[in-house]
Amino acid sequence: MPKRQGWFRQPPRLKIAGMVAGLFSLVLIAMICAVSIVQIQAAITAYAGGESIWSRSQLSAVIYFDRYARSGNPQELKQARDWLSVPLADREARLAMETEPFDRDAAKTGLLAGKNHPADVGGMIWLVRNLSDVDDFQKAMDAWRKTDPGLLKLRKIGDALEAEWSLAQPDRANIALLRQQLAETNGELETYAVRFREAMASATRRSAGVLSIISTVFLLILALVAWQLSARLTRSVRHSAQKFRAIFEQAAVGIAQLRSDGYVLDVNEALSRILGYSKPELLSMRYEDLLFPEDWESGRLQQQAVMIEDEANYTFEQRLKNANGDVLWARLTVSKAESHQDRTSNYIVVLEDVSESYRMSEELSYQANHDVLTGLVNRRAFERHLEAVLNEAHTEHTNHALCFLDLDQFKVVNDTSGHLAGDELLRQVATTARHSLRESDVLARLGGDEFGIILRNLSADAAAGIADKLRVALEDMAFTWEGKSHSVGGSIGIVPITPGVADISTLMRAVDIACYVAKSRGRNRTYLSVKDDLQISEQRTEMEWVNRIQEALQEKRFFLDAQFIVPPVSNGGRLRYEVLVRMKGEDGKTVPPGAFLPAAERFGIAPKIDRWVIDEVFRQLVAHAAHLEELDACHINLSGRSFDQPDFADFVIERLEHYGLSGRKICFELTETAAMHNLADAQDFMERLRDSECRFALDDFGTGLSSFSYLRRLPVDYLKIDGVFVRDIVTDETDLAMVRAINDIGKTLKKETIAEFVENDETQALLKDMGVDYLQGYGLHRPCLFQDILSGNSRG
Repeated sequence: MPKRQGWFRQPPRLKIAGMVAGLFSLVLIAMICAVSIVQIQAAITAYAGGESIWSRSQLSAVIYFDRYARSGNPQELKQARDWLSVPLADREARLAMETEPFDRDAAKTGLLAGKNHPADVGGMIWLVRNLSDVDDFQKAMDAWRKTDPGLLKLRKIGDALEAEWSLAQPDRANIALLRQQLAETNGELETYAVRFREAMASATRRSAGVLSIISTVFLLILALVAWQLSARLTRSVRHSAQKFRAIFEQAAVGIAQLRSDGYVLDVNEALSRILGYSKPELLSMRYEDLLFPEDWESGRLQQQAVMIEDEANYTFEQRLKNANGDVLWARLTVSKAESHQDRTSNYIVVLEDVSESYRMSEELSYQANHDVLTGLVNRRAFERHLEAVLNEAHTEHTNHALCFLDLDQFKVVNDTSGHLAGDELLRQVATTARHSLRESDVLARLGGDEFGIILRNLSADAAAGIADKLRVALEDMAFTWEGKSHSVGGSIGIVPITPGVADISTLMRAVDIACYVAKSRGRNRTYLSVKDDLQISEQRTEMEWVNRIQEALQEKRFFLDAQFIVPPVSNGGRLRYEVLVRMKGEDGKTVPPGAFLPAAERFGIAPKIDRWVIDEVFRQLVAHAAHLEELDACHINLSGRSFDQPDFADFVIERLEHYGLSGRKICFELTETAAMHNLADAQDFMERLRDSECRFALDDFGTGLSSFSYLRRLPVDYLKIDGVFVRDIVTDETDLAMVRAINDIGKTLKKETIAEFVENDETQALLKDMGVDYLQGYGLHRPCLFQDILSGNSRG
């Protein structure tokens, strides 16, 4: 026991640790000293370089002042002052460094203006602040300070020369005297520059000598400490074998000693416990006996890798078989150890049971690559699959297909039955889709109610057949939630994956467009995109408009026109008009509304435009108080897409309150088509805005006569008779009858009517006779800038 206790005596350990710590401390101190001296030398070198720039600038300033004295050329004077600004900036930096409290920013600015390298500025400031009173540095600083009067005198000489040359007849004698002073001052400055250089050179030599002495001293001390440490370590090594045995037996991790042929030479108790075998059983086994048969090949490769590995140890993970035959995932760290008896290589293996962490890693990996709700591959993993399939198409010239599925009725289910119903619908769709596809196909949920499908190794026509089979399966799917049945259905876009496709971004854009074409053709159908597809080309053009519209919004390239709406008989000067949104293209030219508004509607950007128009109109109106007094109503068009946004009414109300604008001045126009498709949302929007006294007009009325029955439900104030009927009422009796009928219905329902597309006096007279309340069209007023109407420069 006493001997065993001797192995663990603390004093030798502490002494060795202390010596090692001392050794490292000495090395650290030596490094700090060396770095400090090197930094000092670098700073001295920077000042030497700075002095060269300073002297060159000062001399250049003198040369250009002298040239100016001779020629009177203002450009020479400017050059002289520019050169003089360099040493003057260095002077300002020195004054900042010598002043208390120290102004670091001023010092840094001055040195940079003095053309010193930015990397040298910190060291130059440190040198002046900390060593300016030491020997050679003090001499250099004194020489620098003594240049101040000369530099200031150069500036005064320049001012005096400028004053002389500003006279009608410069005094040549005075100029000659100033040139003499210029030469004398230059000589004085050169003297101080030489002193500065000599002092800095002496400082460089002295710091180099100090560095040599310090380096020699530290090397001697390091050698002594290293010798003492080596002696201590030699004595401690004698006990290492005995200590290793103790550690081997007491370690919590499994440790084994193996021969190069895989036979077990020794194991500790922890390894027996982890694997479930007794020590005698393990000593009779080989490494391969712990592997599953299907892992023998991988185990052999790992064994070869360990044998040829040059590193001190080699770590890898391996599936092992415990005594019960169950899987155990182990992290094995293998170290090579030479056998002194037969000169063969043995191996020390440390085994850690990582089965639980492996299981958690597998679970996390699954979650990172799969959709939690449906268990399908997620977008990130899907794009990796798509990248691999596209690479296969490029390298092996194979053909595949990409499908994009968008459910047609998901929003209805979500809105009417709740999110739980929507989640269950997505799960059932995923199950149905799996059963409709082949085992080799990849199915993913990309987000929301959108699914991606990769159909491998088939032609475009065959892919279209599988996609249509899936569509039929979804159409036949009966989804019931809390006793309520819903039809499902989906629109599917299909694009071939061929060797000619550039990248997955191109594929994803193309399949998205193909799906949109399927939806635009009536939903619940498939659409196969083919090469040079005109439909896809048109759709892509519209989608390109989306980016252009977004950029126009960001770059504030939208503006407003306005067109007056007037009564057939004057109403005493009250103003009424409709604001019209316009967009400027990248070239500054106005883009026709018909070019960008359909794309904005189709791709859901119209609500952004609506919000911009509302905010801009409100802001402009309150900025023109006199105009606002005369205003009867400002009409603003709204997109049907805006009603899909639950917070749209809140936005309008908040803007009215923000600007302090009466809703009585605003009339919102919505097309009857948008109102019919979003009847409940439109009705709710109108009811909420009624409290703010806003008024409403039903635009393009008459194109859908079946909507007459809905007029009682919509609290509109005006019916705008569609210009398609109004334009030709002078020559077309059917159109005249239609306009008369719509006007009569409006009067019966106590709505005021507005006729659009009034383009001539005859049309105006007919509309006046039948009692239409308001008229609008080119025959009365052509649209002009909204700003012109606000400022009173245009009248209807």
